[in-house]
Amino acid sequence: MIRTKEDLKEYLAADYKAQPPEKSWMKRHRNKVFRMKVLLRKSEYHLNNQERGFRHRLMYKWHWHRCSRIQMLFCSEINPNVFGKGLIIWHPERIITNVDARVGDYCSVSSGVVIAQAHDRSPRIGNNVEFMIDSKALGGITIADHVRIGANTMVIKDIVEPNTTWGGSPAHKISDKGTIDVPVPGMVVEE
Repeated sequence: MIRTKEDLKEYLAADYKAQPPEKSWMKRHRNKVFRMKVLLRKSEYHLNNQERGFRHRLMYKWHWHRCSRIQMLFCSEINPNVFGKGLIIWHPERIITNVDARVGDYCSVSSGVVIAQAHDRSPRIGNNVEFMIDSKALGGITIADHVRIGANTMVIKDIVEPNTTWGGSPAHKISDKGTIDVPVPGMVVEE
């Protein structure tokens, strides 16, 4: 959670390092995905410091308004304080997250990912988890570290085995290889 300016710089640096860069400087500068992530992180910083004064409340509204406008272009709804540092967004269309869900560091999401509440409970997702296109995590589930969720997979039960790949609806294990073999730039792998 971003509380200080140092936290904000750390999250922005991790997000920048993790996201694959555009080829040209001009495209990097105008990249809406990275711009959305910067505004999301600034919104989180000001949201978490609102008790410190009017300026933080005003800046939160300003940054969140700009972030929401970009998200509307992609038909996405990514709430503040859901993702840890090093967020990778491959395709930003139709990504939906619940405000109470928590996702660890260096998560990777693609188009159509839904991390949602069911029966008044929200998912808790570990570090280095990769969500493929149209995958869903619903309810009060827990997903371990270094797990890959395949395309069009619905996770409705806990995944406690780290470094595995899951697919199907409902999800079942299809491989003992997760994301540990494919490190994300800037990712720290615990041994």
